[in-house]
Amino acid sequence: MSRQRQTPFIDSLSASEGVFTTAQAARVGISRSALAKACNAGKLVRLAHGAYRSAAVTSSPADEIAAAWKLTSPEKMLHERMAYDAWDGIVVGGTTAASLIGIGDFFLTPICMYAPRRLKTRNPDVRISVRQISREDVDFGCGFAATKPERTIIDLVLDDEELSLVRDAYHDAQEKGLDLKRLRAIVEGLTPGRARKVRRAFEECNLHDI
Repeated sequence: MSRQRQTPFIDSLSASEGVFTTAQAARVGISRSALAKACNAGKLVRLAHGAYRSAAVTSSPADEIAAAWKLTSPEKMLHERMAYDAWDGIVVGGTTAASLIGIGDFFLTPICMYAPRRLKTRNPDVRISVRQISREDVDFGCGFAATKPERTIIDLVLDDEELSLVRDAYHDAQEKGLDLKRLRAIVEGLTPGRARKVRRAFEECNLHDI
């Protein structure tokens, strides 16, 4: 297939995935040379090694986060990773998720992610910790998996963030409709040591009894 004939496939992949990977492109027949040509022509923006987005789309601070997340399983399409029965447990969380949600005073970077097993990354701006996150506590509204407010607040505690910042995040989440029932259920599902840590932090912050 000529590079010119691959352009519609690039446009289609960009429309369906937003940020996409070289491996995803290969699945639909787009060659590396076609991607390079599109970048040189100013039609694609290279976000990271193996990750791109359309230059016609307004850039977002979340683009680099999407690229980092998609590169953890570069060959899979977004809809495949969204499926409940195929949940791989790799999710953006902690301070990054809090910033995306708009709770507390946190920054998007370094990019905080969790995975059920140890994963390596060459990106110095990405931190991946081993943690089990339920698919129920994940949202894909940004085009990638990110923890919902209830799970995010708990992970801020587990990650040893300053408790005054956790308290602010909690109150911000309350204004956005924090689900206390789900919050308690997540705590109950933690290991005993982690559950005690979260409950102790909530007591120190004078928050609701969990």
